[in-house]
Amino acid sequence: TASPLQLIERKLRRTAAARGLNEAVTWSFLPQAAADHFAEGNGGLWVLDNPISEDMKAMRPSLLPGLLAAVRRNLDRGAAGLRLFELGRRYLRGDAGHSVERLTLGLVLAGEKTSRGWATGKSASFDAFDAKAEALALLAEAGAPVDNLQVMGEAGPQFHPGQSATLRLGPKTVLARFGMLHPALLRQFDVDGPVAAVELF
Repeated sequence: TASPLQLIERKLRRTAAARGLNEAVTWSFLPQAAADHFAEGNGGLWVLDNPISEDMKAMRPSLLPGLLAAVRRNLDRGAAGLRLFELGRRYLRGDAGHSVERLTLGLVLAGEKTSRGWATGKSASFDAFDAKAEALALLAEAGAPVDNLQVMGEAGPQFHPGQSATLRLGPKTVLARFGMLHPALLRQFDVDGPVAAVELF
């Protein structure tokens, strides 16, 4: 009885878990200051007039703010390396002023990719190519024609301009963006160290 979209969601969850990613469930509500960093180019921020909490009155325009908050909490508690993903909805303001929901998969790679040890030597951090590999694997599992995708720039101001890109089907259809998050953005979220991220649309 599952719809084709629900079947894809299940397949993506299983694939992400099989690739070593841990699923996170974050709030759909954000502080407006955190949501503002991701509102540009997403059709406008959706802010509630009568929120349950005044501190969480913006609907998330991206899954990355919630994942970055989870990264900060885990790193503060001594986690060495994090591989988190979430499959959920973004909430945007439509042309007619109504809410538009977009199903999205977000993931973050933070901390150590490989830990330091006598067998491995120095620890290694995640980079943009790790994010690209995750994006391509998940898109392939969703049925996207990965052999025909174009890698183009303009991942957005949240990403490092020299270490990020988009995966497109043609010049206008953006299926994903990936790369290293901008250091200025990470400072706003109190995250130390580099973080690679992916958003699958």
